[in-house]
Amino acid sequence: MKIFYRYLVLACLGGLFLSLAACNGTSSSNGSLSLGITDTPVDGVQQVVVAFTGVTLMGPNGQQSFPFANEQSVNLLTLQGNASQALLSNVTVPAGQYQWLRLDIDTAHSYVISSSGGRYLLNIPSGNQSGLKLVSGFTVAQGGLSDFTIDFNLRQSLTEDNSSGTTTYTLTPALRLVNAQQVGSISGTAFSTMTIGGEPITSTSCYPAVYVYPGSTTLFNGFDVTISGGTTPITSGTLTLNSTTGLYDYTIGFLAPGAYVVVATCAGNDTLTSTSLAFSAPQTASVTADNTTTINFS
Repeated sequence: MKIFYRYLVLACLGGLFLSLAACNGTSSSNGSLSLGITDTPVDGVQQVVVAFTGVTLMGPNGQQSFPFANEQSVNLLTLQGNASQALLSNVTVPAGQYQWLRLDIDTAHSYVISSSGGRYLLNIPSGNQSGLKLVSGFTVAQGGLSDFTIDFNLRQSLTEDNSSGTTTYTLTPALRLVNAQQVGSISGTAFSTMTIGGEPITSTSCYPAVYVYPGSTTLFNGFDVTISGGTTPITSGTLTLNSTTGLYDYTIGFLAPGAYVVVATCAGNDTLTSTSLAFSAPQTASVTADNTTTINFS
């Protein structure tokens, strides 16, 4: 049974690379590429750990691999809001058109810690063979540094299955690739007296979250709960009680500049049991690079 959500939106990788003269008089264009990861949060588990072994690119000179000297085990749940972790830092790659980007992983060392503390292997279909692949093409231009972040959408990607009497978790990632040099964020608060669809945000059955949609959206889907003509969220953030202020806080980072619609919901775990979703009144947000837009809910 699915308990989390996800999706995949791919952006163009634009990079900057340096022209160098080769010994035979021809020229090659190179530059540096940095790549990090972040996570859209999810409810119901304590840790989602993925063991990364390297990054592979398919580009103008064919396949190029960057294996890590030491495997990097990353708990994705620590990378929320504006937090990220680097996988590549200023590596040299050719300029030109790239067909795909792959995160190479070790499924034997990838696992989930459930809300009750149990540890379970994380099944990633074909993970050891094909890794986690972004198959849309992207372009790396000449000169300077290109810096990109991959957002894991765990609410849509992580699946729990108890049908055989044994609990298993499967990660079928929905990934979003953004230019980390051209992103902003949305953050804000919600009052503890807020109700959504008649349900208090303080209720134990409420999993409060904020969903982000394209700016033209008028009919709102969840990540797995859909209606005819509805739009699936781009990403989301958890509303977390701040014990000092008594308000619920959220931050959603790594958003490309542009117009968005944000709504609050109690169904942050909308894949659990929901057949429909209730939302707060929608609010518009204009995101600009290197700035945080404040949107509060009352």
